[in-house]
Amino acid sequence: MDAMRVIQKVENGQVCLQLPDCFWGQEVEIIVLRASSAAVPDATASRNSVRGSLKRYAKPELISSESEAWALAASAKHESC
Repeated sequence: MDAMRVIQKVENGQVCLQLPDCFWGQEVEIIVLRASSAAVPDATASRNSVRGSLKRYAKPELISSESEAWALAASAKHESC
C-alpha cells in the first residue's frame, strides 16, 4: 500500500497536494484530520539520543567476550545435534 502524509496549513479553505506518479489514474482515499501541536515537528526542538539508554543492562564482566559471543552461542546450540 502506498501512502503519503503531508501536514499543510489550510489557506482560504483549501490545500493543494502534488501526488507522486504512482497515484495517477488511481482512486485514492482522502482523510482530513486537524493536526495537534505535538504532531507538527518543530525544527528548533532538540532531539534526544537513545545512545547509551541500555547501559544499565550492561555486564562489564562479559564485555571482553562480545566479539566471539555469537560463535559461542551458535556452537553451544548446535553441538547437541
